[in-house]
Amino acid sequence: MNLTYDYLHTEELRGTTHADYLVSIDANFRIQDGESLVYEEPSFPVVELARSLLSWLNDPDRDGFEFNSMSFEEVGSVTVLRTPSGWKFGSVFAAGSSSAPADWPEVEQCCRDFISRIARDLVALGIDPGEVIGS
Repeated sequence: MNLTYDYLHTEELRGTTHADYLVSIDANFRIQDGESLVYEEPSFPVVELARSLLSWLNDPDRDGFEFNSMSFEEVGSVTVLRTPSGWKFGSVFAAGSSSAPADWPEVEQCCRDFISRIARDLVALGIDPGEVIGS
């Protein structure tokens, strides 16, 4: 299971507010399960997703995750939902497509790897990840 992205860019970044960083830094985003592509979206707000995932992981009362982005009218462009057979990644934009069930440690590692990569890329851009996505 992988949350991946490439072509991170800041061309749309016009301000320095928290919201500017969250929605203006985007990339081509994918949810992949091995060789299977679950969901792909160009110009996806990956920094905002990282912040939301971190908040979700740190919530002791966490249940399923449905990304509520400032960039989409729909809630759930990325979902991580608990099923009887395990956790599944998916998207409301890819109905009927989801990852194979995974256990919690694999889900947590996948999310934390994604968050860490975003943090490293923010540092490379001269942006403090603690200020933008939290810690």
